[in-house]
Amino acid sequence: MASRSVLVVGAGIAGLTTAYRLSKLGVEVTVLEASEQVGGRMSTDRRDGYLIDRGAQFLSDGYSVICDLISELGLGQHVARARGWTGTVRGGAVRRTNAGYPWTVATSGLLSWRDTFRVARASLSLVRATRHLPLNDYSKWHTLDDADAAEWIAASFGKDALEYVFEPMLEGFYFQAPEQMSRAWPAVVWSFGARRRRATALAGGIGSLPEALAQKVKVCLATPAEAIDTAGLGVSVQTPAGTLQADHLVLATTASVARQLYAPERDVENRLLRTDYSAAMNISFAVPEGVSTAKVPKDLYGLLIPRRERQVIAAVGVESRKCQRYVPQGELLNVMLGGSAATRLMQASEEQVLAEVLPELQCYFPGIDRRIGFAHFSHWPEAEPRSPVGRSRDLREYRQLWHPGMKVILAGDYMSIPCTEGAAESGNWAATALVERAARVGTSQEAA
Repeated sequence: MASRSVLVVGAGIAGLTTAYRLSKLGVEVTVLEASEQVGGRMSTDRRDGYLIDRGAQFLSDGYSVICDLISELGLGQHVARARGWTGTVRGGAVRRTNAGYPWTVATSGLLSWRDTFRVARASLSLVRATRHLPLNDYSKWHTLDDADAAEWIAASFGKDALEYVFEPMLEGFYFQAPEQMSRAWPAVVWSFGARRRRATALAGGIGSLPEALAQKVKVCLATPAEAIDTAGLGVSVQTPAGTLQADHLVLATTASVARQLYAPERDVENRLLRTDYSAAMNISFAVPEGVSTAKVPKDLYGLLIPRRERQVIAAVGVESRKCQRYVPQGELLNVMLGGSAATRLMQASEEQVLAEVLPELQCYFPGIDRRIGFAHFSHWPEAEPRSPVGRSRDLREYRQLWHPGMKVILAGDYMSIPCTEGAAESGNWAATALVERAARVGTSQEAA
């Protein structure tokens, strides 16, 4: 396939991974990006020496595709491991837990010992049933894509585990309630911890990975795709600069952007393109004088606030404890609003948002309102794709049926697990499918 050409729409981690893999195989690739920077929701702002991860907050040493990219691009020495301790609020108090020491959910008072043993039994059962499944390919989890997550968690792990372990994790990291998803997704999330995968960060900010990838491929910034035509021999893409042509197109955008550009004939593609997203708002507070550790101990890198305890804040990241190089002095707090709060406040002024956020933040970091150097806002109307019952099965069907006669191939976070690794995995899969399946077609034609 060395002489063939591919256009990629979207310079997020999915599109850049696709382009990088294809270019290494000798394929002519051009990436079109509507904005003026790469990375999308995997990007980093720099302000007064502070590194601010605007969307995605953490990586994991269980992210196999992203870890491979980091290694190949020479970024391995910049990987930092976050501290193992997190805090979850119960009864107004911060309970210290560590995934490496499962009994801490009981010793901290987050769960009773009885509930802790129940969680351990359910976890062991889940691990035994799914240990053969890859953590980053959501299509492989289709056998669990058959039930509501909240009902399954309550029945298997217990109601307290639902409210004080799963719900704050799912809302704090993915801005979604367990009632809004299939049990397949929390099963994947839980398996990362059960397989002892640790949270990591990049010393140059999470955006340094897509920035490094963009240096290896041809990217046209501020060049949105305005229309796609598949009627000819290949694919034509209309842009403000003119029309581009290629043999295939990888549509590596959010589902909403993809469905504006592409009208597929197959039902499964239409179902996937209708994937809905949760909203998120991140507010980064620079605190040059540092923060109080009276209520949030100094060894916690993150704080989760369950729905039974929160007003608008779902999670707080203490960035120096994720990676010290993010913070030139004092502290940087990354505050993430819950999905419903983010949706409600998306169009509000910064003053209105702060009026709701700061009183709650002061419950955990007393006096912070008098110490803030700046507040940096990141709005994401489409932060994370939802995973209702059926999406994993749809992905399996799509990956089985796609063939080179289908000139457009879909990629992005809604095309795998809904996070940075899933987006990268979908790009990896798209590149592999284009090359390997096109090669099989060429071989069969030569044989005929």
